[in-house]
Amino acid sequence: MSGDLLPFLRLTQARLAESFRGEGIRAEGIRRTLALDAAYSADTAYACAVLYDVDGGRVLGRWRRSSAVFFPYVPGYLYAREAPPLLRLVAGVDEGYDALLVDAHGRLHPRRAGLATVLGVLLGKPTIGLAKSLLVGSVRGEGEVSPVTLKGEVTGYRVRAGGPAYYVSQGNMISLAEALEFLKRRGLGYPEEMRAVDGETKAFKAGRRSAGRP
Repeated sequence: MSGDLLPFLRLTQARLAESFRGEGIRAEGIRRTLALDAAYSADTAYACAVLYDVDGGRVLGRWRRSSAVFFPYVPGYLYAREAPPLLRLVAGVDEGYDALLVDAHGRLHPRRAGLATVLGVLLGKPTIGLAKSLLVGSVRGEGEVSPVTLKGEVTGYRVRAGGPAYYVSQGNMISLAEALEFLKRRGLGYPEEMRAVDGETKAFKAGRRSAGRP
């Protein structure tokens, strides 16, 4: 059944890609982030959000919501599986934030509309994609920060700063330069709130309470 939906999903991504905004918030304007992630068990998604004070370096809030999922994981179409539970989760977040951080690609995607872009466009929020593996594109160089090109255009960066590599790309309403500057302000390490939300989803899936829950 999922194969029958692929033409519709491709068209939806194309329309969302057209609504992408490549400029917006400046790195110094990101004071509070909302990090998003989801874990799965069979047909249940365990979606979590962590609100983070960038300047203070502390978690301000945590949210959890479980949802049924109806679409399998298909490379390039993660949004069809993960966007619905994450959108339901974000609808219940009752605190303000400046930008979304998503454990997924944004513009560094075959159709320039990965999950981070889909969420950013639908929510109308500045969004940065931070993925742990490369879906598409070619890494140029072996530096701490290396550009990733897609069809001859720099569409993201691989970042290696004393830990496993990760890949940053625009989600929405921020330039690639400002997304990278945001990470440079923080020493280029994988953002702490992304580590926190990853731990939150694992704990939620395992039925555990959060440690140090605000």
